[in-house]
Amino acid sequence: MGDWISRLLRGATLKLFKATVLVVWFLFTHPGLFLPTAVLGCATAGVLEAASRMGWLLVAGLALGTLLGLAGLLAAWWRFAPSTFARFAGPTGRSTARIVRNWIGRWFRYGILWGFWMRRCGLTKNDRVSGRVLAPRLVKVRSTPAMDRLLVRLPAGMAPSALEGCGDALANAMRASEARVRKHKPGMCWLELEKRNPLAKTIGAIPVPTGGGALDVARLDGLHIGYTDHLEPWRLKIRGNHLFVAGESGSGKGSVIWSMLRSLAPLITTGLVQVWAIDPKGGMELEFGKDMFKRYERDNYEAMAQLFEDAVGVMDDRTIDLRGVARSFTVSPETPLVILLVDELADVTELNEDRQIQNRIENAMGRLLTKGRAPGFAVVACTQIVTKDVVRWRDLFTIRIALRLKTFGQVDMSLGEGAHDAGAYCEAIPEDLQGIGYVRLEGRSEPVRVRAGYVTDEEIQDMNDAYPAGGRTLVPTGRRDHHDDTTTLEPDTATTSNRIGLAETDLVPAVARTKNTRPGDNRPPRGPSSPNGAPRTRKPRKPRNRRDSLEVVAGEVVGSSDSTDVEVLS
Repeated sequence: MGDWISRLLRGATLKLFKATVLVVWFLFTHPGLFLPTAVLGCATAGVLEAASRMGWLLVAGLALGTLLGLAGLLAAWWRFAPSTFARFAGPTGRSTARIVRNWIGRWFRYGILWGFWMRRCGLTKNDRVSGRVLAPRLVKVRSTPAMDRLLVRLPAGMAPSALEGCGDALANAMRASEARVRKHKPGMCWLELEKRNPLAKTIGAIPVPTGGGALDVARLDGLHIGYTDHLEPWRLKIRGNHLFVAGESGSGKGSVIWSMLRSLAPLITTGLVQVWAIDPKGGMELEFGKDMFKRYERDNYEAMAQLFEDAVGVMDDRTIDLRGVARSFTVSPETPLVILLVDELADVTELNEDRQIQNRIENAMGRLLTKGRAPGFAVVACTQIVTKDVVRWRDLFTIRIALRLKTFGQVDMSLGEGAHDAGAYCEAIPEDLQGIGYVRLEGRSEPVRVRAGYVTDEEIQDMNDAYPAGGRTLVPTGRRDHHDDTTTLEPDTATTSNRIGLAETDLVPAVARTKNTRPGDNRPPRGPSSPNGAPRTRKPRKPRNRRDSLEVVAGEVVGSSDSTDVEVLS
């Protein structure tokens, strides 16, 4: 009997020792739990010590009074200073509440089962040398009410694409509706787990900027037009960029356009920004705000082509003025930012029945897209027809937005190759969520989900009445670039130069076109020349006979181009 009890005690002691070692090792590998556990242990020991001296009733009364006092202070804070309470202590606060959410997510919600999830999803690597099983390590968690962002350190031999391939498995294991992977830096990436759609609620129209900062041209580098799925302001940089918006009918392209114009309204009415608008659909979309446009065409395709060509002419004039002065323009009433807004790109290009007008528009648009950024011209084009013929301009647009589309192939055609695999699921956007899309910013490989504010017809009309277009009228002067250096010209160049507007003093003397004469090269021709200075002509060569031109008559060779022996078959 005594031996049995002693063996039982030894076994219990050994198990207790192993459990203690495991707990210590767990706390050592989870430092975020060590400090709270130590504080909780000290508090428990203090309560027990106080209860043994003063009695349980007194200790319970003191504890209850302390809790009630803290609750009263929080209630008073919430009642008399709700803004600071929401900021520091509210459920969406930026300080206390966020720290608590991040700590719970790192050490409890995801930290405890992290290794189990990595093994089940096949995200492990076996080290053949040491025999260890390596898995991605959770570094920290950034939690919001709608999304948790997990910073993951990858083991050697594993790339972020491994997590992308297991996105659905990770989302189901961690009880998330969607999982996306974003690159952070070499060896680390962000795993974004969406708990609910943060953009499901309609976003109202962004207020028109007022006050002293409304006319600050620096706002052109960050127009507030909506929000991202991180619940952060979506800011559009229109200066120095071209914008391409693709989405099927009813996807919310108008929300993007009017939110942008709403943010530009104070700059439009002062003439710092001019909008030249084209609505080939007869004005169904842009007619409400026609007074905000410096130039506006909606019916005549010839006038639309002329508008494009006038924009190119003004752009060429500005590049001539800026040459040698600055590499980029400065926004001013004399040199405003010109935004060429096209509501339906396919209508003026691929679907245009007049091929001559189509070619004129395409040539002008190509020049604006390739050289318009530096002199202050931006093209904003929208389309609902996503085909190769329409989106061939895609790579010339530095900012691309894709709203709801029909197939995942259209996503890649709109945003670029690999956009769908990177998380731009435009075909999965519900029809009742207009204005939601994915934007691909310059310099970033992964798309960002955004939603533009919804501007009602009444708000558009009020904006049209309050902020009409202002500033000077821009007219192309017809100047053409020419060099002061001597240039090789044909004999009829003088008449051509007069036709393009050059004065006689601007004409360049003609140079005889010889073999070694190049444009801008006035050196005399090489070799001897005749007494009158003209280049000496070379004696023409004797015509060559082909080597294989043989004539065989009656088995004999009559003539050949050389003395090569020929075997004649009888």
